[in-house]
Amino acid sequence: MFWFEASRPKTLVASFVPVLVGSKGFLFTKCKNLDVIIVLIGCFLFSGLVQIATNLANDYFDSVKGADRIRTIAPKRMVSSGEISGDIMFRAAIVLLILAFGVGLSTVLIAGADYWFIALGLLCIFCAIWYTAGPFALAYNGLGDVFVIAFFGLVGVEGTNYLLSCTSGDSWVANLGLALSVGLLINNLLVVNNYRDREEDLKVGKRTSIVIFGKKIGIFLFLTGYLVPCFVAFSNHQYFSLVIIVTSTFSLNYLIRGKTAKEFSLALSLSAMSVILYGFTTVFY
Repeated sequence: MFWFEASRPKTLVASFVPVLVGSKGFLFTKCKNLDVIIVLIGCFLFSGLVQIATNLANDYFDSVKGADRIRTIAPKRMVSSGEISGDIMFRAAIVLLILAFGVGLSTVLIAGADYWFIALGLLCIFCAIWYTAGPFALAYNGLGDVFVIAFFGLVGVEGTNYLLSCTSGDSWVANLGLALSVGLLINNLLVVNNYRDREEDLKVGKRTSIVIFGKKIGIFLFLTGYLVPCFVAFSNHQYFSLVIIVTSTFSLNYLIRGKTAKEFSLALSLSAMSVILYGFTTVFY
């Protein structure tokens, strides 16, 4: 149970939705190609392993840096609460990243992709640690939002698209607007957490974008995070995807008025639901 909580299940939509969206155009037309199926599974596994490893590493390094000492309205973290040893948590993260490298390398080789893509995979693995580790950790220096949008949006969606194109022999056609939309929606999960934790982060020197610029920038980021995807969906005639206006607006309401753990939990859950809805309506409708 403790390990399940440490994986932060509400955030795991960030690992499978970009891969799902990146597979648009391949799920139905190329499903009889065994290599396409294997590569797609490899993409899901790599993304999931890196995401869980990142969450475990965050749990460990936030505890080391004292960022999880005060969790009055936030879910408890396993290392800071003493439920899981820090050493065991860190080793588990490293093991998952090693597995992710093996899966990623195999996937690239099966896809027949250019070898530069291996370097991109290594960068993903490195950033899983760098996000909260080191003297210039991304999450502690206002770069968390950039990291999420870049890796879960552009890399996750277009990386999957590229690998499947290599596997099927089709030309790679990028859809940067869609990739950016997915990244922005996923970043709303981070915005909710950082908005909730602003006071505690300020005390321990964790300089998120909301700590640096204030709560108003958090509201701006959140609004941008779902209005831009709605505009892209409307432009692409993906009208079913506009359903996220409902879930995201309710999430924003809980975020703005949030004072309790339950309200922020609802804001996070509804934001995760928006990511899922956007992914599935984009691919299946």
